[in-house]
Amino acid sequence: MQICAPLWLGVCALAMCLPSLPARAQMPDKRWTLTELIDRALDRDGEVASGRWKVESADARRRQAAAAKILPRLRIDSESGLVPDAMGSVFNPPSDTTGFRSLGPFARAELQFVQPLYPFSLGRHLNEAATRGVDVEQSDLSQTRLDVAFAVKELYYGLLLAQDLNSLAQRVSDELASRAEELDDDPALSSSDRYKLRLAQLDLAVQQREVGDQLALARAALAWRTGLPSDAPLVLQAERLAPVAASVPSLDELVAQALDLRPEWRKLQAGLAAKQALTQAARAAYQPQVFVGGGLRYAVAPGRTDQRNPFVKDEFNFFNGGVFIGVRQSLEWHLLAADVDRARAEYRALEVRVPSAQEGIRLDVRRAYLDYRRADRDLQDARKSRRLARQWLREARDDFEFDPQTIGELIAAFETWARREQAYGEALYDFNLSVARLEKAAGGLELIPRDEPSP
Repeated sequence: MQICAPLWLGVCALAMCLPSLPARAQMPDKRWTLTELIDRALDRDGEVASGRWKVESADARRRQAAAAKILPRLRIDSESGLVPDAMGSVFNPPSDTTGFRSLGPFARAELQFVQPLYPFSLGRHLNEAATRGVDVEQSDLSQTRLDVAFAVKELYYGLLLAQDLNSLAQRVSDELASRAEELDDDPALSSSDRYKLRLAQLDLAVQQREVGDQLALARAALAWRTGLPSDAPLVLQAERLAPVAASVPSLDELVAQALDLRPEWRKLQAGLAAKQALTQAARAAYQPQVFVGGGLRYAVAPGRTDQRNPFVKDEFNFFNGGVFIGVRQSLEWHLLAADVDRARAEYRALEVRVPSAQEGIRLDVRRAYLDYRRADRDLQDARKSRRLARQWLREARDDFEFDPQTIGELIAAFETWARREQAYGEALYDFNLSVARLEKAAGGLELIPRDEPSP
């Protein structure tokens, strides 16, 4: 038997990079489904967690932009301390003018507010840009989730394939050992047939050890990817690799779904909307900004006389306030024009990518769809070949029971049957992975039903 080199090389390389994971409690009889493993990986993956925090950060900026439309400046400044006492007025000054007087407390507070009135569109455009920024981060998070889910599916199907190959090697080994024991003392068996039988057993022993190591590596790789403890057994609910029951629509429907669901397409659309909103906000900066402002001021110092004369400035005893309308006009026309040009250029830089992005998505979906169709036909051919190999093996066994001299034919039938069984398992793996790849190419469209959680 020849092992699928690309699959096992990838599993071995991943397993060699596995960090040591702390042991955690786990139910000994837990049997994991694919859905549970994907959910667990999504909950514990570092890239997914980082993406969630980026979405939170973008949403905070959106809330900040939305809040800036209502009283963006509303604050209270307060001061308190000690000040020299001063009793009297400008017409009746204190007799002690040396400046060395007793100290007394004072307190001062000021309330300020500003409310923009015009242009109305400026806040709306900034809020729209911030909202689309959240969509951009959510699209990145969706892409990361798709990557993680596909990686788990690849390792999951790889582990099932390794289990099947290990079981196949054990069955062939047991069968050859049984035949060798039966023929050990048979004088009619030729020396050539004895050598063939012994060499077949030795080759199978080498391959059996290789498959056993690959099975352990595949199980460790899946446990690492899903955050399961490496020292606890990972048992799957599925006992063997089987073709998924996929419901695949037509290619045109897949392309249409991909243009709605693909994270990179949604990210591009959100980016365009954000850049357009920023361009409009930059144009709005040409307009005068009208706002209403005002506040209240209060100060008190018990050791100082409150000056009632409006022409005397008193910083320690007062209570006043007011409301006013202000106008601010930016006259840096060259700077404003540069801001508009920059925002327009960034928008155009994204806009020119739309046609190629559409064609790229169509091509990606078409490639995945053709791979699925080819894998489906390959699986059907592998199933027919497997059926023929099993029929040959049955006939070779019958001939051996009738004439032990046909041991060479039986060994050849065994080898062919083992190769066909392995080819069938690899065809199952390729088919299931092609469906997973098609789901990812379609933007996460579910083509197979979700399995029920295990008890």
